[in-house]
Formats: sequence, structure tokens, C-alpha cells
Amino acid sequence: MNNVIEYLPHGFCIAWNPQLLAMHVISDLLIAIAYFSIPIGIVYVAKKRPDAELQPIYYLFAAFILACGVTHVMGILTLWVPLYYTQGITKIVTALVSVATAIYLLPKLKHIMALPDLGKLTQINTALAQEIVSRRQSEVSLRQSQELALQAQKTQAAFLANMSHEIRTPMNGVLGTLDLLLDTELKPEQLQLAAASKRSAASLLSLLNDILDISKVESGQLTLRHSPLELADVFADVEAALAFDANSKGIELQCPAERVPNTIYLGDSVRMRQILLNLVGNAIKFTDVGHVKVVCQEVSRTAQQAVLEFTVKDTGIGIAPEHQKNLFKRFTQVDNSSTRRAQGSGLGLAIVKELVELMGGKVRLHSEPGRGTEIVFSLKLGLPADSGQMKGDETIETTPGTDTATAPTVQQFHGKVLVVEDAAMNQMVVCKVLERLGLASKVANNGQEAIDLLAQEQFDLVLMDGQMPVMDGYEATAMIRSGSVPGINPNIPVVALTAHAMVGEDKKCLDAGMNDYLTKPLDRAKLIEVLGKYLQKA
Repeated sequence: MNNVIEYLPHGFCIAWNPQLLAMHVISDLLIAIAYFSIPIGIVYVAKKRPDAELQPIYYLFAAFILACGVTHVMGILTLWVPLYYTQGITKIVTALVSVATAIYLLPKLKHIMALPDLGKLTQINTALAQEIVSRRQSEVSLRQSQELALQAQKTQAAFLANMSHEIRTPMNGVLGTLDLLLDTELKPEQLQLAAASKRSAASLLSLLNDILDISKVESGQLTLRHSPLELADVFADVEAALAFDANSKGIELQCPAERVPNTIYLGDSVRMRQILLNLVGNAIKFTDVGHVKVVCQEVSRTAQQAVLEFTVKDTGIGIAPEHQKNLFKRFTQVDNSSTRRAQGSGLGLAIVKELVELMGGKVRLHSEPGRGTEIVFSLKLGLPADSGQMKGDETIETTPGTDTATAPTVQQFHGKVLVVEDAAMNQMVVCKVLERLGLASKVANNGQEAIDLLAQEQFDLVLMDGQMPVMDGYEATAMIRSGSVPGINPNIPVVALTAHAMVGEDKKCLDAGMNDYLTKPLDRAKLIEVLGKYLQKA
């Protein structure tokens, strides 16, 4: 019993170990302090953070920790002596862990106190679920919109291709008939009326080409040629095309007004002409007195390319500052009233801007009302390997106002041509043009008739329309090339003559087995060029 008495509480203890007693008291004191700090910290944070919400779980947690702390305080008061040294050591470790937990937990109480209750968490979770559903619906809607946009783009392309075909087919008849009429002997008044009709038809065709060009730019299908060109030839073509309009208004047209470089450049001469025709044509349209001048100079050069700057300056009516910012936008005009002095689609200058930027340049405008307009644009053109050598003199001089182009001689050919065309007007026009070129011709109304005629008669060349009833031109060409029809020469030259002028149509014709590609309205010079490849010249 004496040993047992030694392990009774201090109040009844006869003898105790001072070291064990100190260990017991210190550990209990530390644990109690750690426990008490947590509920005190909760109350402190709650007072310092008005936005914090004390939920019941926090009160329960604080009560539990407080009870643990009180238990250890009671242990200190009763001064229980541990039965074994290991229990004292364990108690010290527990105390240290408790203190470490309190030190770690106390700085984070403000974050814990700021958490919403379970109801709010449920609301947040519901809102997130709704957001996910909404985003999925948006993605589905976006995909549908994208599909609709692609479908609309395809529909637009199909519509433009169809309208191009439907408009070009009668335009071929109109322009072709006028060309044939102008080749005959006419009275001065008749000649004037026929020439005016041809200019009007050409304007309508130009409008159609503008619409197609905008469509090509939007779809990224507008490609640029990279072939040798001479500025003098480009300026001569522009001046020849617009000299009549300038002379009829009594305006001096200087195109070019100064010497131009005689270097051979690499670029798209067709698009360069289109830019100049738009700008110079506009300048003439809005100039009543004075002149329209075109200047070109080379502003910089590297081994591979040169930058050319073109200036089109007129003495016309000018443009007000508030209208200048919209001048190069599509479908916009300075004067949209029904009494405006010049008609147009509002596409010409927009196409100019698109083409200039596509050719690596920029366009800028300076204009004052009543004092004329100056448009400056730059183009980046390639240089051939021997670009350091000038052709002849460094520059050439063109006399302003003179036409440097000479009328080409009408080439004559030998042979017989089969014209496969379903429109009666176009049949007449093409056959008349071929007759003027010394060629005999026969007409087939569709591809099947063409196959039948080729099997019965000998022809030297076929002019094949693409879109026809019964059998189209592509299927007829495939049958010709197949060699499956007796009597047909599978190697006979077949030249497409189609009203389809959309990008890729030429490749489609060539892939079908045709040798060449011409578009309506029929350009007589291009027809002569193509015929020269396959027929014997007279």
C-alpha cells in the first residue's frame, strides 16, 4: 500500500517525484492554452469581421475545444502524477502538437469564417450547373450559327455563280451584236448610237465584274498573277479606254503626265489596269473643267521588288471632309440622293482599296471641295533576276493625250468549228464572229447534239458551252475524250465558252478535258488568241 499511496493525488500524497510533477503541470498548461486560444480567436474574428457568419457548427467546435481545455486545467488543479514516465513524455508530445495546430489554425480563421453556409454552397453549385448547361447550349447555338453561316456563304456563292451565268449569257448577245453592227457601214448617227449602246453594255458588265470581285475577295479566292508587265502598256490601255469620255467632256487626260520607268516588273497587269480604270474613270466623271493627270514613280527598290507610287489628280468638284472617311467603303457614295450627278454601285473604290492592299500597298486621299481630288496609292511589284538592266533608255516619254495603241489586224483562219450553245442569240453572235475570221461553223443546241454531229462530220475545233439541257458541256467533253463513240476524234481541241466566271471554273473545264477556257461576253481578241493555238492561220 505504501507504493500505491505514492501515486495518489498531490493533496493526499506522502511522497512524489518533483520532475514528473513539473512535466505533468507544464504539459497540461500548454494544452489548455492552445485549446482556449481557438474559441477566443473565433470570437475575435467574428467581432472584427462583420460580414462573417457564425454558423452552429462553429459554436459546437468552440464548445468542444473549450471543454478539452477545461479538462486539462482540472488536471493541473488536481495535480495527478502520471503512473509512468512514458505517459508524461506522450503528454509533452501531445502538448507540442496542440500548440502547433493552434499556431497553424489561428491565421486561417478569417478565411474559415468567411465561408458561406451549406445553403449558399448549394446555391452556388446550382448556379454553376446552370452556367455549364448555358455554356453548352451556347456552344450548340454557336455551332449551328457557324453551320448556317457556311451554308449562307455556299448559297451566296451559288447565287452569284448562277446570276453571273444568267447575266453574262444575254450580255454576250448584246455586246457581240453591237460589235458586229459596228463592223458594218453605218451612218454617223447610227454609229454614235451603236457606240453609246456598247458603252452602256460594257458598264453593266463592269458592274457585274465588280460584284464578283468583291465576292472573291471575301472568300479569299481572288488570286494575283505574277507575270512580266510594262507600265507604258498599262497606261496606254487605260488612256485608250477612257479617252472618249474625257474628250466628250472637253477634259485633258494625261495618262501618264510624266515619264514612267521603262523597267520590266513582275505583277498583275490586269488588276493594275482595273485600279487605274476605276480611279481615272471616277476622276473624269466628277471633273467638268480642267484636266485629269496620272503620275507614276518608283520610290524604293530592293533586289527582289520595287515600290511604285501612282497619283491620280483631277481639277473636279472635290470631296467634303465629312464624306472622305466613307469613300472607300462598300456600297457608299458621296451623294446618295436621287438627283446625284453620277450613277454607280459604290463598289469601285472599295475594290480599289482591296486590290491595292492585296498587292502590298496603301491608298490615301487628299481633296478639297471645289479644288479637285488627289488619290495616291502604292504597289509592290516584283523584279526579274536581271532587273538591274533597263530596257533601252531609263525612261520613256508618252505624249499626253495621244493613243499609243494601234488597231490590231483581224486574223484569218482555215477550218470548221462546231459551236455547242443553247441560246439562239449567242449562236448567231459566235457564228458571225467566226465567219468574220474566215471560219465555217455549225451549231449544236446541247451536248448530245454535239456528240451526234461529231460522229457524222469532221470539225477542227469545238466551242463548248458548260450549262445546257439534255447533256451539259462537261459530260459531252468526257464522252469525246473517252473515245467510246465511233467516228469522233478524241483529240479534237475543245475550248470552253461559258458564262460561268467564278473562281475555279477554268480549272473545272480543264479537268473535264477541255483544252482552253473563254468566258462570255466573248472577247474577240482572246478568241483570236485561243484559235491561233489550234487552227491553221490563213
